Amino acid sequence: MNEDAWHKRQRWAESVIGLRQIDAITEADRELLFREYDGMQQAIQDELQAAAPEFGRRARDEGREAAESWMHARMHALGVERGRRLKQVLGELSIADQLELDRTA
Repeated sequence: MNEDAWHKRQRWAESVIGLRQIDAITEADRELLFREYDGMQQAIQDELQAAAPEFGRRARDEGREAAESWMHARMHALGVERGRRLKQVLGELSIADQLELDRTA
């Protein structure tokens, strides 16, 4: 984990711990949120590692811009998938009835 990612995780963890300390979420909620965050980060790393050979091939054969476009589309699809999963996980929290999970931004 690079330093920037570590700092982001620390800030996020402090927020979740703060919610637990004021009893806004349960201990089970805290654990669920930590597992989901770490799982999301691992999924991103796994996807980047798995895509690296294809990215290299595309960069050689089609050019760097095309390879970056392909990678962007893959990362976008992963983001959409993880967003759906996060919404599902948030629905499992003890405070789910207080969240506006169907609201669009």
